[in-house]
Amino acid sequence: MRSILSAVFLLMSTIVYGQTSERYLIKVGKLYHAQKKIFLKNKEILVVNGTIEDVGQRLKKTGSVKTIDLSKCTVTPGLIDMHTHLLFHQKQDKNGFVLASKLPDDQRLKHGFEIAQQNLEAGITTVRDLGNSGQYLDIQLQKQLTAGKAIVPAMFVSGPILSPPGGQFGKLSREDSVLIKQEYREIRGADDARAAVLEHAKHGVNVIKVCMNTDNGVLTAEEIRAITQTAHEIGIPVTAHATYDASARAAVLAGVNGIEHGYELSDSTLILMAKRGTYLVPTDVSGELAKILVAGIGMSGKEADDYASQFLNRVHDRLRRAVDKGVTIVAGSDFYLDIKVKRGRGAVDVLLSYYEAGLSSGEVLRYATLNAAQALGKDISNQIGDIRKGMKADLVFFNGDLEQDFAKSLLDVNMVMKNGRTFYPKANDANLVDQH
Repeated sequence: MRSILSAVFLLMSTIVYGQTSERYLIKVGKLYHAQKKIFLKNKEILVVNGTIEDVGQRLKKTGSVKTIDLSKCTVTPGLIDMHTHLLFHQKQDKNGFVLASKLPDDQRLKHGFEIAQQNLEAGITTVRDLGNSGQYLDIQLQKQLTAGKAIVPAMFVSGPILSPPGGQFGKLSREDSVLIKQEYREIRGADDARAAVLEHAKHGVNVIKVCMNTDNGVLTAEEIRAITQTAHEIGIPVTAHATYDASARAAVLAGVNGIEHGYELSDSTLILMAKRGTYLVPTDVSGELAKILVAGIGMSGKEADDYASQFLNRVHDRLRRAVDKGVTIVAGSDFYLDIKVKRGRGAVDVLLSYYEAGLSSGEVLRYATLNAAQALGKDISNQIGDIRKGMKADLVFFNGDLEQDFAKSLLDVNMVMKNGRTFYPKANDANLVDQH
């Protein structure tokens, strides 16, 4: 019965969200040029069989073409979120992680599919999922998204997070300690580190995610070096959870491709990252979301305002210094909370945080398009992350002028195109607070 219901659900999704025509001529008011980080006025995009056939003005139409007039919209490449947790939905309390992890696998997969669709509604056409997904549930979800007929984001996966003994926890109760083995792959020595990477590769992961520093310890220099060397030998990139400077620097020296979070990075580490081509994924939040999150942990008044302000000032400073030093910035939300903020809205919020740090809309969009695609690999960046002939038709059309009114327009998606198939989000899907 469950398989029948799933098939019906996928069919209905296709009927509601998809179009059958394979040829489109789309007129837009502004087009974001990711390579130059500029906006071009009054352009047309010709899409044929899921591929961008041409971009320009007054394009020639051959054969049967459906014209879509979005001349009051701004188009960008489909957004890419490089730090997601689709199979994890955690409440803001001391038992949140335990409760989210103890959900049955089929329930987590169902939620993951729904969250993927919420991401698409917000304009995210590709995600990179970085663990907290049980033992390879992300592989299962990836296959479901690929096999189904519903319009959903493309998904790249890491499998269980590689971590020091104890996962990311200082201490769990005895009955909950089983969650460490369920959610992580603990590393005990360099040989074990190599074995873990090969295990992940056998399952078909696209990236290795490591925790450099946790509540319980750190990976040794020998362990992280064994991980990066083994992964790179078989063509798999490595990205590292590193929240403070020393752990991030150790990861960079060991050869990781990226640093996740990096809340406290020194200028010397940022210079090293720029020199080695190590990208940074700043998983920051906007001022508005910061207030919601702080209230969610019981803080209010001046205490809450000061806490949020201090955090935002610190991460904004880190981001501006990273940009000034020439570090490649890649957008990633790390939004996994079960609060009254839709998961798609929480995911694009990270772009608002970069904008609030004083960066231009053209600069910010580069992080979630071309930079992110390049971080996924050369083969991927030849398909997505830019709007030009020969690329996949992964496109997002925002109502209004995204260049001049970024904060408002980013949350007002008119249409999403994934592999040439059109998807129209509901009018209230961009709202900050979920009223349902």
